[in-house]
Amino acid sequence: MPAKSIHAIAPVRRPPVSSRGELKRKQILDAAAKVLARRGYAGTQLSEIAREAGTQAGSLYYHFESREELLEEVLHEGVRQSFARVRAVVAALPRDSTSLDRLIAALRAHLRFQLVESDYARAVVRTIGQCPAEMWRRVNRRFRAYGRFFDNLIAAAMKSGELDSGVDRHALRMLIIGAANWASEWFRSDGSLDADEVGDILIRLLVRGAGVRR
Repeated sequence: MPAKSIHAIAPVRRPPVSSRGELKRKQILDAAAKVLARRGYAGTQLSEIAREAGTQAGSLYYHFESREELLEEVLHEGVRQSFARVRAVVAALPRDSTSLDRLIAALRAHLRFQLVESDYARAVVRTIGQCPAEMWRRVNRRFRAYGRFFDNLIAAAMKSGELDSGVDRHALRMLIIGAANWASEWFRSDGSLDADEVGDILIRLLVRGAGVRR
């Protein structure tokens, strides 16, 4: 008899979660985000998450059926938070902001959020290419929407004449977002540059490399 797919198994019916249970679940997710941001997918262990959350490893299974379920939820939340943060920053810009202003603000917000503001965002970028392919396909559905948001900002800056429309838009997006994501691998909060100064360099590369000289 063939083994059943994990997706075909009926979900475990858990009792209603109290507000205290919701708080503990949030503490576990926060702890998992911290560990995942530090260790990456392969190096993240439930025992370390439990220590970070101030609980026992076995108690994690009351809230999550498996390590994979817990880590995948962290990744979904990381993409959701990042997208929400960047959209909020762009939406708060003055009405007379240019298309390039909006793109620059989005890049700065994305970079700062993952470097110094959110363990969830760092967890996502540390996990790219590490987690199981099927898990990443599910997470990447959210990521693609985030990518389209940046693609639209780049397209608008090209249409306005602030960026060179002869540059391949897809390649430009992948390069600038890839550079921003990779920064979490080498950035140190006690290093010679703070997050905003790193952002200055990234924007300089964008504007001087793909900007239109007037």
